[in-house]
Amino acid sequence: MANKPEKVNAEEFLAMLLQYSRDNHYNHIVFSVRLNRNPAYTRQVLNVTLKRISKKYGNDERMYASMTADEGTQILSLVNKLKEAMFAESAEKIIWETELLTRTEQEFGYHQIRERDQYNNLEFEILL
Repeated sequence: MANKPEKVNAEEFLAMLLQYSRDNHYNHIVFSVRLNRNPAYTRQVLNVTLKRISKKYGNDERMYASMTADEGTQILSLVNKLKEAMFAESAEKIIWETELLTRTEQEFGYHQIRERDQYNNLEFEILL
């Protein structure tokens, strides 16, 4: 029997990601879902990268997490729900409220970098 990959808890992951990015002054969180074309196996990989563009704290870019897209489906689903709520309100930013954040709410915006293509690749960023 094949083991199913363990799904990542979306709310906890997003709360930790937002907390870490705010504490370390990152202002862009880039989500990238790409097809890994390794001949040994073919699967989609979800990469989460943090970017800081700042004169005060300096520019920086680093990988925060990497997982298979199957493990990160709940994260993508949560971000999609928040994005839809933002577009429904015709707002540029949305406020996400949860008890998991030390400040209980976080404002952020959504920016699509690349639409889904024939391989179902996707790239978007959260702007803090």
